[in-house]
Amino acid sequence: MSIEQSSGPGPVGGDAVGLLGRSADLEFFAELRRRLADGGAGTAVLLEGPAGVGKTALLEAAAGGARASGFRVLRFAGVESEVTLAYSGLHQLLFGMRDGFDRLPPGQRAVLEGVLGSSVAQAPPERFAASVAVLEALRRTAEDGPVLVVIDDVQWLDRASGDVLEFVARRLSGLPVDLLVAARAGHAHALDRHGLLRRRVETLDERSAAALLRAAHPGLAPSASERLLQEAAGNPLALLELPALLTREQFTGAAPLPLSLPVDDRLEALFAPRLRELPAATMELLLVAALEGTGGLGTVWAAYPGGMEAADAALPAAEAAALVRVDAGAGRLVFRHPLVRSAVVRTCRPGQRRAAHRALAEALERDPERRIGHLVAASLGPEEHLAADLEQAGHAALGRGSAALAVTALRRAAELSPEPAERSRRLAHAAYAAAQSGALDVTAVLVDDGYGERASPQDTARATLARVYALLETDGDATAAHRLLTGVIDGLLADGTGGAGTGDTGRQPSPAAVREVVGELQFLLTLVAFYAQRTDLWPEVLERCQDAPDQVRLYCLAFDAPQERAPEVRRRIRRAFAALPPDAGPRPVTQLSMLSVYFDEASEYREHWMRVARRSREGGTFVQWSYGTILLGHEAFFAGRFAEAEALAREGLAMAEELGHRLAGFRLASQLALVAAVRGDAETVGTLTRAILAWSAPRRLGLLQVSARQARALLALGQGDYETAYRDCALISPPGTLPPLNPRAIWSVYDLVEAAVYTGRTAEARVHVAMARSACLGELSPRLALLTHAAAALAGPVETAEAGFRRALAVADVHAPFDRARVQLAFGRWLRAHGRDPEAAREHLTAALHTLEELGAAPWAGAAGTELAAMAPPAEPEPLDAEGLLTPQELQIADLAATGLSNKEIGARLYISPRTVSTHLYNIFPKLGIRSRAALRDALGAQARAAHGDGHVEYVDGPVI
Repeated sequence: MSIEQSSGPGPVGGDAVGLLGRSADLEFFAELRRRLADGGAGTAVLLEGPAGVGKTALLEAAAGGARASGFRVLRFAGVESEVTLAYSGLHQLLFGMRDGFDRLPPGQRAVLEGVLGSSVAQAPPERFAASVAVLEALRRTAEDGPVLVVIDDVQWLDRASGDVLEFVARRLSGLPVDLLVAARAGHAHALDRHGLLRRRVETLDERSAAALLRAAHPGLAPSASERLLQEAAGNPLALLELPALLTREQFTGAAPLPLSLPVDDRLEALFAPRLRELPAATMELLLVAALEGTGGLGTVWAAYPGGMEAADAALPAAEAAALVRVDAGAGRLVFRHPLVRSAVVRTCRPGQRRAAHRALAEALERDPERRIGHLVAASLGPEEHLAADLEQAGHAALGRGSAALAVTALRRAAELSPEPAERSRRLAHAAYAAAQSGALDVTAVLVDDGYGERASPQDTARATLARVYALLETDGDATAAHRLLTGVIDGLLADGTGGAGTGDTGRQPSPAAVREVVGELQFLLTLVAFYAQRTDLWPEVLERCQDAPDQVRLYCLAFDAPQERAPEVRRRIRRAFAALPPDAGPRPVTQLSMLSVYFDEASEYREHWMRVARRSREGGTFVQWSYGTILLGHEAFFAGRFAEAEALAREGLAMAEELGHRLAGFRLASQLALVAAVRGDAETVGTLTRAILAWSAPRRLGLLQVSARQARALLALGQGDYETAYRDCALISPPGTLPPLNPRAIWSVYDLVEAAVYTGRTAEARVHVAMARSACLGELSPRLALLTHAAAALAGPVETAEAGFRRALAVADVHAPFDRARVQLAFGRWLRAHGRDPEAAREHLTAALHTLEELGAAPWAGAAGTELAAMAPPAEPEPLDAEGLLTPQELQIADLAATGLSNKEIGARLYISPRTVSTHLYNIFPKLGIRSRAALRDALGAQARAAHGDGHVEYVDGPVI
């Protein structure tokens, strides 16, 4: 379907007849128009009802009334066959707005033109950018007058368009734009998540239904009318169309009516008699158009025998029967109603449908996503050439990140394979695609089916890849995964051909195909070792990966000795990224990206990751999408975009839980724990890290244990609990080391040094600084240069510390506000403690405070505020009525703080978190006119102290409310 600027043909009997019984709905639309015309806020309305109830007719009426009132009307509809094509719905909307693109900023115009021009070879724009651009385009369009956006069949809207429109719907209050959408009841859709104003479109009451039937079909016999009213049960479409199926004798009452059918089935078959009267050539054309789904004239003409010229000759009969019309502006053949399309397909024989699907598959050779569906539908029984076509299309889909589509193609290719060996091979590939898509239950079924045949070693290897992915994600059993992988690799490497065998067909796999599957096994073997961080298994991995592909050997280099080879790994990562072709698939990009984030190259390749994550999500490749989401979350965290990091982790975690991917879920949970640690949310950090450690410890998944300890250490550092922080940091990497298989320890270098210095472990801190320098960690990125210099200053002698801090803060291009603020806080604290340059100390502490407050890093902001308060000149104490200024709980906290207790100790006494204590003190100080804890005792005043006797409070067991 397409955007329309004018109304299409109405129902039988005219629009007025079709809207009998809808006066309340029409008045509702009129009130919306009046409100918007009077300057009111835009409104998003959802019409819901069953098929044929009249939603489309109501949308027509709303659009007609809006045009008559001077509104600009933009209309489009969801298309069931396009529901998997990103931005297909949005394409229709933008096509009708393209005349106003010149008024948009260049960047937003480019985004929208990207949607209009996107193809399989060109990734569609990122959704947030598209959402903002569409909102701006609507705002500019509305500058010329109010706008009504009408969307029919929203349940068939693609996910990407639905997300954009949901974004727009939440922001209509500031625009003279109304959004009116219609959805078939009982169907989920994107806009259902937003709180649209819902309006149920009910079937007609008996009186209105009878009036509609009389008006649309005068002369209908009373006996026939009574029967039709009963069968239609108030459905307007059935009332309008069913009488057309009657013979003249039936219509006039001279003959009984045919046997009734259930309403839904009858609605789909309403147009069958009219279709049977069409010439065979016209029906063939309608069948191609119906199966094509979008009505795109180019594809329909290409698939129709004889092409455009023959189609032009066949089309008029269908137009005369009011079944279709041509929308020349959009280049589409538009069915009068979706039920016409259904009726066309039902009327044709299965052989005709298969032939039309074959023709469409040939016409869509350059659109592999849609071609697969037609290839599947064109198949009947075992047919090798069709199975081969499907296999080729499936591999292409998987290479582009469309794993869900690849599963469909490869599974059907296996079913169509005449030879058992070919069936087994294709099932193995289908199982691997299913594992990549995240459908672990399907993976298990396909693996079992594949092993039922006499599978070759190469097929067994491919199935093992799928089995290991499923094993890791569901059970986290890295030991079993390692055993499976090493066994299969040893079998394939047993001889020069890879031990792949020829299978029953005598088909010898190519050396490239053997190398490909061995390379994937080797990569997964290194990944398993990384997850487990089992140094006892690492020599076996290195031995089996001596002749592995370049990227696998790069992983071995990175994991084997990060302390010695970090700069070399970074250089190789850059070279590998530069060598990637422009159309590189998700897998090689993801493999390189996973390494780059651990060596602090996150921001360099963010665009690559975003492209992979977007393509993988659209294509249903959950494994690659989850990796991309984790990487993007880490990049956002290091860049100080904590809300974005949290949102990414929560979205990924919800998907992981839905699919049963426990390993990915716990990795995403560790990201949430990091964000919570920065914010000082001890409860969330505790809940998440306990769950992570409880699952990972018995499975010996060292990566997850490191992740949990990093979050706990960060929380402890913010709370000033340096002893706990040091213990966790030392478990991640003992002082002076970056353990093998643990490049993530690079992230904790500054954390360990800070915790060691503040617990009096200066020797350990200096050993760790020396390691960081010898490993040249400062060369990896500006962020690590900042932290390495700061760690050296913190741990070094007094006479070099100030210069070291200044060297750290002078590092250019540090896009890490949290880390920079931490260094400013440490420098300001050092200057104050050593009585150096008070103005510089105040400057750094103030900058740190502002940044940390803006980031929401409450514990560190509280520490910066305390340091600043300690630098304030002492004020003349004035007696204060503390009880009149502070709440009861604030009095308790202030009294305990005045005795010298820490935030953690106060929290333990009052059964509240240290973060809550910090927040209360942050509010107490300005109330009392002080800047430091040291001034609390004097500021509380004699009266407040007297009320509690000697400045102490008696507490009973239990929390203080």
